[in-house]
Amino acid sequence: MDDDVKSRLLEKLRQIDGKNLSDFHVVLLPDFFVDHFLTMDKFEREFTRIQDVYVQGGGNVPGILQRIHQGGNAANTALALSRLGIKSHLICKTDDLGLHLLQFFLGKSGVDLSGVKTEGKLAITTAMEFGKQHINVMVGDTGSVSDFTFEILDEADLQTITNSDIVCVVNWTLNKKGTGLANDVFRFAKKHTIKTFFDTGDPSYRKNEIPELKKNVLTNKSLDILGINENELLHYGEISKANNYEDIINAAVSLKNTLHARIDLHTANFACTVNKNCTVIPSLQLSKIYRATGAGDAWNAGNLFAELLNFNDDERLLFANLVAGYYISSPDPIHPSLETIISFIRV
Repeated sequence: MDDDVKSRLLEKLRQIDGKNLSDFHVVLLPDFFVDHFLTMDKFEREFTRIQDVYVQGGGNVPGILQRIHQGGNAANTALALSRLGIKSHLICKTDDLGLHLLQFFLGKSGVDLSGVKTEGKLAITTAMEFGKQHINVMVGDTGSVSDFTFEILDEADLQTITNSDIVCVVNWTLNKKGTGLANDVFRFAKKHTIKTFFDTGDPSYRKNEIPELKKNVLTNKSLDILGINENELLHYGEISKANNYEDIINAAVSLKNTLHARIDLHTANFACTVNKNCTVIPSLQLSKIYRATGAGDAWNAGNLFAELLNFNDDERLLFANLVAGYYISSPDPIHPSLETIISFIRV
């Protein structure tokens, strides 16, 4: 961690009056999932056990640690922002059980759930995490996330967006109507001078729709910030592979030349912002990692927090790395508070 950036960031964080943070409003849509996690040993060993049970005609596979908590890019980012003190608003479509679970997981942390619709279907993801690297394989039922459109928004939702500082559309990859949703939301937001943020998620199984997405959303002037990881960069940058750090940076710069939006890229080894200039900050060196799932959402929350408070690019990237780093290295999957991050910097 660069000492100069660290000291500047720490000083800015100490000067923040937490009582004023709730004056900032961020709207996130459209996904909430119930995440069911299975923590498993090496892939080969576990599926040998499962295959043995299948061959014998069925039975039990005991000893697999399991847990259930909130999921979905919008829901996770809203919760992480709320934990940092920002007023976040989640707009999504689920069912009555989904709303009860949202109240349990997000509502008690201050996330505004007035935009949650309950006439839909609950979305569920089962995530199997294998080995010490926590490589995850996710099996999902997308529920009402798969067809969320701008027309679902009511007047109260539109007013919430109008009153916000940033509106975020995420998880395009699981929403078949995602291109239209992002286009319509961002166009509406720009009529009210609201900043816009987009994170598509992994587009690999919708490769044939990427040209339309780029034409209608990514290259549109209504998009201010594009959040991506290196896998997504390979798809949107139209390069087959990146062999090293320089390849990734060059691909990001090349992509930026085709976009109006700023690119905020996070990878396992570094994070960077590409706008008029390119700023790079290394990832944290963590002694132990408990999970990989949700790291991108935590990073986005830290990035958005720092954007709202007008941090310098290097400070913003470091703060986002800290929020994500704390989340994945904490034994419990709890997003950090601002005070926790200040303490975490000192470690």
